[in-house]
Amino acid sequence: MNLALFKLEFRRSLKGFLIWSFSLGLTLFLVIMIYPVVQDMMDALDDMLAYLESIDSSFVGFLETFGGIPENGIEYFATEGALFLQLLGGIYAAILGFNIIQKDEKEETVEVLHVLPLSRSSILLTKMMHVLITILLFTFIQIGFVHLGFLFVSPNESMIELWTFGFFDFIMFLMISYLAMGLALLLKPKTSPLVSIAIPFPLYIITMIAFATDNDALKALKYLSPFTFTEPVGWLKDHVDFEWLNFYIFISLTVIVIILSFVFYKKRQMIK
Repeated sequence: MNLALFKLEFRRSLKGFLIWSFSLGLTLFLVIMIYPVVQDMMDALDDMLAYLESIDSSFVGFLETFGGIPENGIEYFATEGALFLQLLGGIYAAILGFNIIQKDEKEETVEVLHVLPLSRSSILLTKMMHVLITILLFTFIQIGFVHLGFLFVSPNESMIELWTFGFFDFIMFLMISYLAMGLALLLKPKTSPLVSIAIPFPLYIITMIAFATDNDALKALKYLSPFTFTEPVGWLKDHVDFEWLNFYIFISLTVIVIILSFVFYKKRQMIK
């Protein structure tokens, strides 16, 4: 890894990092801060839900499909706040990974890379390390805001469980970033970074479909998305078994994409 190049990447991505990190972090903080209000509303609905269960209403099953009624703050975050964290965090991770490849051509800073006495492999490795550290800091800030919110409104929640969930979200975001880097290397220089949203958004929808259906064929779609092993309701509310197969599938896919990225980056024509 080259320190000079790392500092260059850090400086030119700092503004976007701060905007994404603190805008999403503050959103999550506000979601947690309204938990007492939501809790009062849920308590007021207990009698109605008991009646619906007594008549075997399908509405109760519909609620359970999307996480059901939260019984504590962590479960509330799983059913409400984690949506913002994972979908928007996934979009940021994809744009970050895509941009770090495409930005040299877009900002016409390729000549800087040519001046530095670095091999293509060293340049790409530095970019990947920058992405790793950026995603780590980004995830830490998000979970930190959630933790801070709970300290105000519900300080007895299981923070270990929350931070463990955040760690696997970090891994999932990193996978998306590296997949986006691979996508950028397959496309023409100066392609819009919005193309990278084609990675996290459809994958998130696939996970929602897989967990909302009783159809076995549709349930199998969960293996096509890295959001599966970090599915928040399963993690934080239902405490289901960890999706090891899905995790290993995307670890393997990410490693393959990283290896191919080094091959393609060496052959990439850099446009000044």
